[in-house]
Amino acid sequence: MSLMLSTVSAIQLCVGCTIEFEPMDTLGAAEDPAGVGTTAEVLRLGDQGYLASSDALGGVVIVYDSEGRYQRELTREGDGPGELRTFPKFAAGDGGILLQEWRSPTLHLFSKALDFTKTFRVGAGGSMAADAATGGWLVSYIFGSDGPGAGVALIDEGGDIARSMQPDAESPSLRFFTGDVIRDTESRIWIASVVGMVDVFDENLELLASLELALPGMEAWNPETGPAAPPAMVTDMRLAPDGSGVWVFAFAPVIDPDEIRRLQTRPALEELFDTFIYSVRLDPSGLTLVGTDRFDNMVRPLDGDFAYDLVETPDGNRRVRVGRLRFAKEGG
Repeated sequence: MSLMLSTVSAIQLCVGCTIEFEPMDTLGAAEDPAGVGTTAEVLRLGDQGYLASSDALGGVVIVYDSEGRYQRELTREGDGPGELRTFPKFAAGDGGILLQEWRSPTLHLFSKALDFTKTFRVGAGGSMAADAATGGWLVSYIFGSDGPGAGVALIDEGGDIARSMQPDAESPSLRFFTGDVIRDTESRIWIASVVGMVDVFDENLELLASLELALPGMEAWNPETGPAAPPAMVTDMRLAPDGSGVWVFAFAPVIDPDEIRRLQTRPALEELFDTFIYSVRLDPSGLTLVGTDRFDNMVRPLDGDFAYDLVETPDGNRRVRVGRLRFAKEGG
């Protein structure tokens, strides 16, 4: 199928509804060793609790129990097996839990019991996700010294590369650093770049269709000189609840940089950014944006309807707050 590319605008996901985040638990307390920074990554482990990492924690991953109480440090900073130089993202597969260091080719596999298994590398850093079709993981990567190329590796349950594929060179999402990669129930592979390009491929990574999301404020972004203001960015992608496509999550600034400089106090994160959720579906004519909704805080998805955001504490620290997403009719 030929490349189909379009730019779209926003409508509401649920007409007459608001999408709400209902907080349940906060991870950690003021007396814990460290809070999170501006960016946090979280993995929900069911009854086992949570893993959390952040830019403030560096290579240290924190384990919390199911009620959000601090338990221990899973990792430490370093260059040895199971040691991290930067904070990781997480993905739980049948073979355990995979940690991918931020913008790095280094991955670390831990068992479901959180015992270290192995460290390995896949190309240059991209993104990853659990692959329900195989029980392993999908990992996007960048390669090549004469010009960047990109591909997707299929990692099996044991942390070994089962297959490596390179897509069509015209794939828009892989021209920029990858935001997320997932497989749907029809074995199609979806990739979203941080700047809002969404591609969908067949299982052999043949490009089926592409879509450019009109992220707020990105009209001022220049790939050569950088943004004229703090840019919007894609943070996550999940399969849509009804199975029709994907939901793409993005943060977007809501305060002009000049206005921030005029403020007398440091604004909270939720005062600086909003979260947008784009519902994207593959139709016979290509990819279509079927709805958009907006949060006034920085919400990111976990598994199922679980999600999390960051909350400011009285001591000026930040903590992860876990809750659920739900649609609610306005006026009840």
